[in-house]
Amino acid sequence: MNTVEKYRRVFGSMSHLKDQITWTNSLSNMVEFLAWEPQRILGITKKQYVRQIIEWATHPELAGKNIEEIEQSIIKKLNQKMTESEQLETYSTQTSGICDAREAVRRVTFFSEDYLNKEFDIFLSLCSDVYLDLFYQQFISFEPNRSWSTHGNSGMFENSTELKAMYMDNLAYNHQANVLVANELKLAGRKNPDQILKYCLMYEHLLEKGFIEQGTKFLLLFIGGDALKQNKQTLVDRELALCHKRPRKYQHLLRTELLEIVEHLEVASISWSALIEFNNRYLAENDTCQVEQKLLQGFHQSLESKSFMQLAV
Repeated sequence: MNTVEKYRRVFGSMSHLKDQITWTNSLSNMVEFLAWEPQRILGITKKQYVRQIIEWATHPELAGKNIEEIEQSIIKKLNQKMTESEQLETYSTQTSGICDAREAVRRVTFFSEDYLNKEFDIFLSLCSDVYLDLFYQQFISFEPNRSWSTHGNSGMFENSTELKAMYMDNLAYNHQANVLVANELKLAGRKNPDQILKYCLMYEHLLEKGFIEQGTKFLLLFIGGDALKQNKQTLVDRELALCHKRPRKYQHLLRTELLEIVEHLEVASISWSALIEFNNRYLAENDTCQVEQKLLQGFHQSLESKSFMQLAV
């Protein structure tokens, strides 16, 4: 039984992006993120952590000591390392080194883009279809019909689609309107040098596997510290120039079929500050329930607490 089969046997799978994934799945995705990246909890990679323990345990000063004595010595050294790396200022730039639970939470809450991705997964999965209609109509035209499903980057998505070479952030799909939106989230960083072409590769794969329908409109929406300063053609030309410089590495992104998808792709962007402004207008202009009000306001508070938002003030 291979990895995909093991995952599907335990957690199940989906067969189409129109399949609704419950918001509780986004919580398990958060656990999955931490399980696959234990350095977020340990403060260093698991390999580095194991090596450090081995070095301490085999140090000459512990020669001839029994297990309990070795254990106490290592616990003492770990506690010392945790004390040294602990930060008492919210936005201290120290974000590496063996740490305790409180420091680990500080680092992911205020500095981690991956953690923000998981917060966004939960946020989007709980937003009303009315909200998603109005939000995405700013960037792409379609008939609103309240038929959205959202998907985070997770084992469910990867093992269902068997898409191994693409690490998307979040997808929003409207089956009735035949619209796919890829939400690419950034803290304050720039887009990756081959990101548009890779998203087109993802679109091609989803189409071939039957997860979306022929003719699905495709929007790549960047959400970050600032809006993009270049238009789609300029961005694509730069990516193609990079691929032509290194054809052996990027030949899979230079196929004619993929370039046809690029032609029909729409690219847009919005800053986190502009997203908050949109949400405030949405709350002021629409008759929203208390749950959605709390959802949007809570997400605002989390966004505004991020380190990059503090630097932008």
